[in-house]
Amino acid sequence: MMETVKFEVGETPVVKIKTIGGDLRLSGRRDTQFEAQAPEQGTLTVDQDDDRITVSCRSGCLIFLPAAARVEVEQVGGDARVIGFTNELMMKTVGGDLSLRRVARSTFELIGGDLHARKVDGDLTVDRIGGDAIAEKVEGDVRLRSVGADLVLHNVTGLVEATVGGDASLSLSPKADASSVVIAGGDLSCRLPEDVSVQITMKAGGDMAMPSEVERVSENGATVIRLGDAETAIELTAGGDLWLRVGKMEMDFAEDFVGSVMGELDARLAEMEARFNAIGAGMYTFDAERIGERVRHSVERARRRATKAQERAAKRAEKYAHKYGRRHSITIGGPEPREPLVSDEERLTILRMLEQGTISVEEAEKLLKTLGGED
Repeated sequence: MMETVKFEVGETPVVKIKTIGGDLRLSGRRDTQFEAQAPEQGTLTVDQDDDRITVSCRSGCLIFLPAAARVEVEQVGGDARVIGFTNELMMKTVGGDLSLRRVARSTFELIGGDLHARKVDGDLTVDRIGGDAIAEKVEGDVRLRSVGADLVLHNVTGLVEATVGGDASLSLSPKADASSVVIAGGDLSCRLPEDVSVQITMKAGGDMAMPSEVERVSENGATVIRLGDAETAIELTAGGDLWLRVGKMEMDFAEDFVGSVMGELDARLAEMEARFNAIGAGMYTFDAERIGERVRHSVERARRRATKAQERAAKRAEKYAHKYGRRHSITIGGPEPREPLVSDEERLTILRMLEQGTISVEEAEKLLKTLGGED
């Protein structure tokens, strides 16, 4: 059985979440109600003092708030998913993965697992991330002081400050007077728009590749190039290879396609999750959100493999052009075959639900096809 606490609040309540023992989902919505759901044994505690609300729970918890609520979170033991907020969000510690969708300015101290942020209307700041970091469509600055694994930034309009233990793949649209610094322990690739005005300083432990038509100079062991009037500055340092590209390339259509597929998948999973939650407490053990994150991680891995393959081919073409004084066009094939999106454990879970009569044959078939990437 599920325990539910529900009451009216103002449009901009201040919500402080002290401790969540399991997973946390925060959803903003267009009303003035606070609603929290957790298993009865989860010991859900909610205290209200005017427009200030304090929440704690020993288990996982699902919380709905007005979209303009200001949220402060001290500790989440498991994964956290936050969607649909227009006010500032602050979190200290998330033990597992963190997923952000359609949020405003967000600040975090520690994320033990991966970060996946999409559509952030404001600055994104994280002190430490244990796993991968993926951020798409950020209308603000991105400051990631320590990323343990790989970093992917796509469509960032502000400055970027990041230190990455693994590889970094960047797609930036820097504004004037915003200086960015990215340091990667592995390979680093950076894409900039064609009309960008920037000075780029690059250092690499391995090979460097850049457009052959740009002018470059050597300064203090680094390669410096200027594009346009150099109204802003970017410093890129890679322990491995470093690759710079300017303008839209043929491969971009594939990235746009992957992004649209991910958006559609998000919508499908959200619809399914809502239907499953409505069935009752018997569905609580089926974590549709966790399965959805696994699917998204698989798509991101495929995208990164395709990007790396493209970079390797472009660098080979660049070396060939320099050696023989020619320019060559390159055509990149599709990404490597993806790993299966549905694990045996997830498939058995769905079939067990079908056997118990929790879902219909049609729903089970649709869920398997969706998780497998079929229409």
